[in-house]
Amino acid sequence: MMKNKSIILGLLTGVFVFFLRPKKVIAPVIQSDEECYPGTTVKIEPGDLLFSPIGKSESKYVGHVGMVNNNLQVVHSVPAGLVQDPVVEYYSKFRGIRVYGPNNPSLGVKAAHHLELLFTKYPEASYRVLTPLNDIYEEQYCTKMVWQAYYHGAGVNLSNLKGQAKAIHPSLLKDKRIMQEKGSTL
Repeated sequence: MMKNKSIILGLLTGVFVFFLRPKKVIAPVIQSDEECYPGTTVKIEPGDLLFSPIGKSESKYVGHVGMVNNNLQVVHSVPAGLVQDPVVEYYSKFRGIRVYGPNNPSLGVKAAHHLELLFTKYPEASYRVLTPLNDIYEEQYCTKMVWQAYYHGAGVNLSNLKGQAKAIHPSLLKDKRIMQEKGSTL
């Protein structure tokens, strides 16, 4: 009898603790200057690449990249398709961001123009990692979208990747000949 009371009391305590445990709270991302990345004095520019090792919400993949368009919004590819987020919202989705920008800003503007074309024409692109970089625009993933924007929009082959390459990790886009690190929250 005493053993049953102990078990019931233990279960009730467990249920009580489960429902009253503190909720996880995520600190808000603060952007004091709309022209700069949150918490920095680094200017947001078209063609910037925003790398994250892993996401908090939409992207649970190890490695993700988004690209800034000419409206200074971040376009990225997720399983639901191509999405466009304000910079602050994009920052709130990830644990940390490392920003790279083109050494020549005009390349970023050209790439961002092509990014707009991809976003407008294929907003519901299927998320497929095992598709060639230079084929099948209806199937995208984050690295492929960025590579295509620079390749077709600015005439730049980031890291000299072959068009038939598949499943390319975002970090390979950090081509030091073309890109430089601008800032980081990692």
